Parts: sequence; structure tokens; C-alpha cells
Amino acid sequence: MLRPTVVFAPGNECPGVRARNLLYYWAMRELGMSMTRLAARLKASPSAVSLSVKRGEQIARFNKYQLAELPNL
Repeated sequence: MLRPTVVFAPGNECPGVRARNLLYYWAMRELGMSMTRLAARLKASPSAVSLSVKRGEQIARFNKYQLAELPNL
């Protein structure tokens, strides 16, 4: 499990980059957030979000990752 500070650390070489890419992909494609809203909320440029979404999709497909629903507690 990665801490949020690792996932949102700046740069492209940190361990959280793959997790960040998946987060952007799932937030946009699975949860329906707009790229503009996602970029503003995560303090990233729309072009960075666009690239991350593409990379996140590749990671999810290659590793067969799926966003799971949390059980109601």
C-alpha cells in the first residue's frame, strides 16, 4: 500500500507514478470525472492528466486490474 504523499509526489521517477496513472484513469473513465475537473483537483495540467490516463489504461489492461466496489459497511 502506498501513502498518498508517495502517490502525489512530483516527478516521473517516484514509486507512486504507476498508482497515480491508475488513479487518473479510473477517476476519469470509471468514475466519470472530467479531465478539467480532475486536473484542477489534483493540481496537474490537463495534458499531464491526459498522458497519465493513457498510461493508466495500459497498466490496467496489461495487469488486468479492475476498480472494485467497496462493500457497504
